[in-house]
Amino acid sequence: MNYAPFPPDAHALIDLAQQADFKIGAIEVRPSIRQVIAGGRDEFVQPRVMQVLVALARAGGAVVSRDELTERCWGGRIVGEDSINRCISKLRELSELDGKASFHIETIARVGYRLLPAGEADRSTSATRTSTESVAADAAGNRGNLVVPAATIGGIALIAAAFLAYLAWFRQPTPPPAQIAAGETSIAVLPFKNLSSDKDVEHLAAGMQDEILTRLAKIGSLKVISRTSTGKFGSGPENIPEIARRLGVANVLEGNVQRSGNSVRINVQLIRASTDDHLWAEDYDRKMDDVFSVESDVAEAIATILAAKVTPGERREIAEAPTTNPKAYDLYLRGLVFARTNETSNLQTAIQLLAQAVRADPKFALAWAWLARTLAYTHYGDDLATVRRGAAHAALAKALALQPGLAEAQTAKGFYLYYGEMNYPAAQRELERVHARWPNNADALEALGLILRRQGKWSESRDALVKLVALDPLVPEHRINLVGTLATQHDFADAVRVCDDALRIWADNGWILATKANAYQEIGRLDLAEVLLKNVHPAPDDQNLLWAVEQQFWLRRQYARGAAFIRGLIELGQEQLAPAAHLRVMLGEFLRMGGDARGARENYSRTLEYKLGKLKQRPNDTDVLMSLPLVYAGLGDFGMAMRSADHTVEVLRESNDAYEGASAANVRVRVMARLGDRGAAIAELARLMKLPGDLTPALVRLDPDFDRLRGDPRFERLLITPLSNR
Repeated sequence: MNYAPFPPDAHALIDLAQQADFKIGAIEVRPSIRQVIAGGRDEFVQPRVMQVLVALARAGGAVVSRDELTERCWGGRIVGEDSINRCISKLRELSELDGKASFHIETIARVGYRLLPAGEADRSTSATRTSTESVAADAAGNRGNLVVPAATIGGIALIAAAFLAYLAWFRQPTPPPAQIAAGETSIAVLPFKNLSSDKDVEHLAAGMQDEILTRLAKIGSLKVISRTSTGKFGSGPENIPEIARRLGVANVLEGNVQRSGNSVRINVQLIRASTDDHLWAEDYDRKMDDVFSVESDVAEAIATILAAKVTPGERREIAEAPTTNPKAYDLYLRGLVFARTNETSNLQTAIQLLAQAVRADPKFALAWAWLARTLAYTHYGDDLATVRRGAAHAALAKALALQPGLAEAQTAKGFYLYYGEMNYPAAQRELERVHARWPNNADALEALGLILRRQGKWSESRDALVKLVALDPLVPEHRINLVGTLATQHDFADAVRVCDDALRIWADNGWILATKANAYQEIGRLDLAEVLLKNVHPAPDDQNLLWAVEQQFWLRRQYARGAAFIRGLIELGQEQLAPAAHLRVMLGEFLRMGGDARGARENYSRTLEYKLGKLKQRPNDTDVLMSLPLVYAGLGDFGMAMRSADHTVEVLRESNDAYEGASAANVRVRVMARLGDRGAAIAELARLMKLPGDLTPALVRLDPDFDRLRGDPRFERLLITPLSNR
């Protein structure tokens, strides 16, 4: 065995960074990087496991007591037997890393442990066996000379049997801690608490929680709740069982962070929610330049305790340090906190901080990946040539060049293809690879669900969004997106059920109420929609709520009330250009139908001027294009209305956007109906009503846009066509 004995300060806490490499049989041990290598295989171990291995190996075959182990490996803190037992069990697994035992760890009852290389352990076992056999042989050899009473012989046999049983017992591996059932390998990492007096360290606590959660999420055998749901709870919550119930997990990890100068103390504790028992707790004292290791240490410990199956690839990703530059890492953590919010001002701050991080460490692939992803998100809908020449493309190229196999870099590529280039098929392929490799990545799963929907892959989109709700259960937007997919497929029963589930959590959420009202409108239940919309109060720029309220006035043909409602929002918004443009289209529609042709024309004209100006900047902006046909139709220019409608449908067809394409086709058929070309309008309407979209028999029956088609038998037959899931 190639190792050096302990120096005189053998009882000091083992500093792995100061330990030289050594070998035990065929196994090579590298304490400073916590790596064990044998037969072409390698494994990175937790710091505590490595400290115990070093303590036992440096003892040179002598017994190391439990007290000595706690002194050398835990700094003398009181630790439970399970903590030591877990380390010993892990070392016994490592002893056979290359398929054959390189060393044995013996348990010396009520004393401690000793480590022996395989050959020495075999000789020790053989010597013990020989000694025992000699006692038996001596007893047998003396039988001729000595008469031993039968009772005495029986007693000796019992003593020998007991002795052999004892020897067999203490050589058995220590049993591992009780394992958690497979259905209970779910966990939520709650926000970490900042115990530092300096509030500027808040980002460190948030970043540590985020990075630990990310590493756990890379273990496919675990279910790890997304940070956006766990973030709903403050640090140090009191009712862990209730939080776990709301998140749908069996286990909860809490933590706190305290920084003083260049030193950081991180405390974490894993709690079984059903019993409120502490499964594991640990303190980590680190310098800032070594704080990276804590995240992987915690993730590995939790995986062990929850009996999670961790693949070699997952283990490598968990153990990998993203940078060796403390300043760059600090900037990265700060940027990450802002990037997670998805708010425009915060995203700009995140971009600045991440750019500083990669300047501090140009080889920091993880920071490059997040910079690329954040930049791509801010460029959604921009000119493609500009995007490909821009900073997002350059940052992504840098991340992939540095670490092409980095999961976050592949995720960034998927986001860049989606938000930057709007290349939905390529983005789908990339994000499907990410999801297969990293199933707990809620961000990638959300983007994948929306991309599948844009491509008209409705069932696949629904499945992805259902999984997303399970991983991120406290984000209402996920359920609303799921409802949108279900409603597009005309699955209104499930759409209403998902809304009801959401309303049990967020009873007064206006967006959910409006979404449920939309579902009722599409099946013609305006009475039920009316009840819900009494509790909805949209702001001028909140199109998610506006649409349901406008639709209710429109379908009930309450044009004067609709116009008054829109005027109030325009005044409230003080003519903010973007929301005002949408509001003036709807005001024009209500005034037109209410007989105020002059007022309608004034609003259509003001909107047209604004929209044409926007199209000069971004010719294929679908938000602008979508309502332009209605503006032209309102002004009586039906030729331009049809050309504009055809152009919008074609733009969305070329971009493979089936979801928005269905809405564009809806606008186009309304223009056709207003033109009065019954044959063409009815044929197109018949085609669209067979496809996923927002045209249903009940809605068409109520909608004033189709009044010029009424009385035609072909149109009336469409209104009695039943929905598949009504």
